[in-house]
Amino acid sequence: MKLYLVSGWATRCTVWKAVMEILTDKLDIELVEWWKAIDGDLDRRMAANPERCIVAGWSMGGQIALQAAARNPDIIAGLFLASSMTCLVEGGRRPGVSGETPQKIKAMLKRNRKVYLRAFFTQCLYPVTDPRISGNLLEESDSITMSALLSGLDYMVDTEAWLTFEGPLMMVHGRDDNVIPPECSEYIRRNTAEHSRAVYIEKTGHLLPVVKPETVGDLLNEFSEYCITR
Repeated sequence: MKLYLVSGWATRCTVWKAVMEILTDKLDIELVEWWKAIDGDLDRRMAANPERCIVAGWSMGGQIALQAAARNPDIIAGLFLASSMTCLVEGGRRPGVSGETPQKIKAMLKRNRKVYLRAFFTQCLYPVTDPRISGNLLEESDSITMSALLSGLDYMVDTEAWLTFEGPLMMVHGRDDNVIPPECSEYIRRNTAEHSRAVYIEKTGHLLPVVKPETVGDLLNEFSEYCITR
């Protein structure tokens, strides 16, 4: 079965590298960069290969996956959402970050992109401290344009992913995630079909595929097997 792995804001698909090493060879894996996905790349790929597939997204990638499933419910066999949300900002009963946060991020990006992104990747790693990982992410982010970063922020704020998908969903979230609150995964679980399941990992922050690749890989293999045999 085809598996699309979608990256998250400010990162490349290398965030999935360690997880990919654990995944079963039953999966035909394709990587999708987030800025290409919001420009329609994921939908175009599914249209070109309309067999049933699984979409897994980390952070913003999960928001993208939810939207793709709402548009293509007959193609997607399951969604795997890591550290994700329906919308970046809170609203009504929907959890998220403060509405002021995206504008502050934009201002810091424009003031000094590298300083902000280094701090952001350090925040994503918390409670793990590893300057090598944040340094690698910062170096990889150099290939992402400022225009794409700003458009990605707008997408996360302006898009509220539809919770209309009735197939299997698995959410995995770090309990200590201070980028996207774990309540965001619980909100998705409560508002989707009975096939939804949420797994919370203790003493772990936002960068689950990087710091907990074995756990994420094992859960994704289990989920994929369920989707394949269902």
